[in-house]
Amino acid sequence: MSIIDTKKWLKETYDQRDICKKLTSYFPQLKEGEIAKYLSSFGMYKRTGILDDWLEKMEKENIYEFVKEEEEKLRKEWNGPNIPIFIFPSDIHNRKIESDYKGRSGLAFHNKLFLFLSLNIIKSDIKSVLIHEYHHVCRINSVSKKEQDFTIIDTIILEGLAENAVREKLGDCHVAAWTTLYTDAQCERFFERIIYPQKELSVDSRNYPQLMYGTGLYPNMLGYAVGYYIVKNYMNQTGEKTINLLSKPAEEIINRKK
Repeated sequence: MSIIDTKKWLKETYDQRDICKKLTSYFPQLKEGEIAKYLSSFGMYKRTGILDDWLEKMEKENIYEFVKEEEEKLRKEWNGPNIPIFIFPSDIHNRKIESDYKGRSGLAFHNKLFLFLSLNIIKSDIKSVLIHEYHHVCRINSVSKKEQDFTIIDTIILEGLAENAVREKLGDCHVAAWTTLYTDAQCERFFERIIYPQKELSVDSRNYPQLMYGTGLYPNMLGYAVGYYIVKNYMNQTGEKTINLLSKPAEEIINRKK
């Protein structure tokens, strides 16, 4: 199925709820308002005054074709599933996306993927976010544990593997800014003192997003930064590539590190 022609949808209407009505078959348990709220929390536009310019850029630079070609390469390399990919404008009022995430965000499920792109996005940054998010899709489909049963350990390794895949394919200069927030010694300390004592924390726990994103009293992007460090350290120790780690249980990567 691959790339869905969301350009056509957006030319018909830019109203987010109308757009999300078209997504109800992909989210059978949710209504369009719930879908809109959920996708907005990950960076989808809520309202936009730049839609015409955004559509012009997508067509002029063949962004949809570019994403399709890159996805096909990854799917072949990682033996991944053929899933629908939806591309929408990002929220121009989200400062974190604009300043920290280079104008792009993404959201991955086992059976679909979303990319939220800003007007000023460049192709190399689209490529890095696609690698990261599609790696999630492949990882979720490769491990035996169901996503709803993931613990904090499963998620930090999920994120660490995905961003190390970006490093592996594109180099250090293309990894996310949160990979360099802390030294190895700091990440080691965070893991030992904060993450590991709460290793059984489930995805529906109130503290789960706090640990992952580093809100409240926790260091910024805590879970992401620690996960990247652990996976990179594991890869350095073993010489393994991320493709060989797609189905490896998170506990094995953690135990090797410890």
